[in-house]
Amino acid sequence: MFKKEIADKYTSNPEDRQVLVQVLDKLNRTQQRNIMTSTHFLNEHQRAVAGQMLKDFGNPAHVFYGGFTGAQRTVLIFLPDYLGAENITDEDINPLACIRAKYSSHDSLTHRDFLGALLGTGVKREMIGDILVNEGSCDIVVLKEILPYLETSFSSAGRTRLEVSVIPLEQVNVPEAKFKTINDTVASLRLDSIVSSGFSLSREKAAEAVRAGRVYLNYLECNKTDRQVNAGDCISVRGMGKIVLKEVGGKTAKGRTRVVIARYI
Repeated sequence: MFKKEIADKYTSNPEDRQVLVQVLDKLNRTQQRNIMTSTHFLNEHQRAVAGQMLKDFGNPAHVFYGGFTGAQRTVLIFLPDYLGAENITDEDINPLACIRAKYSSHDSLTHRDFLGALLGTGVKREMIGDILVNEGSCDIVVLKEILPYLETSFSSAGRTRLEVSVIPLEQVNVPEAKFKTINDTVASLRLDSIVSSGFSLSREKAAEAVRAGRVYLNYLECNKTDRQVNAGDCISVRGMGKIVLKEVGGKTAKGRTRVVIARYI
């Protein structure tokens, strides 16, 4: 079966299909030549779709790696038989690197500012991993191959001058995630019910979003309003953000279920 035909089994999205074809190319190279290969950066949804496909392929030796624990954007690395997952951080084979952009703490820069500045240099989005904004500095994980270019081309974000340097990945400064805790009761643990509670939508609006394909359960599109949600599941709604069902409690006197939801800010 051709690679595009295989990809079509898992997605109808052209961008995701292109990612899966790249994944298959890298997998074939590793299997045929017994060498380590890696993709460009994948977002959480693309990672989930790729993981689904690899599961059907018998889970060949691979690891999703973003430079630090909990990274949202990761590359997919296929491992030859002489390497283990613990080896990918070795300097000579690690495909990732990190730059730190320092700026005046008087300036207020956002993720969007840094992403726009990076794309403005001509770098493609798939070459950029997580952008971690802190007060006065921003750590950016990138493909190691573009480091020399960024060191000479990335010097400002908007009107703000940047002092750019390369840092070891072990020194990446990951800001603490910010979220709002929602304590609520729901009629059931159906997907539309949890979406309604977590995003402050009417049940009808929540169901409409699910049916329209705007809702992702654990980063995979889910258009079934009655899909059951479990503690620990992540739900995102396109254009509205992300929530996690943190806890499922007991029943109220009226038979509703107590839940604790974290809505990321």
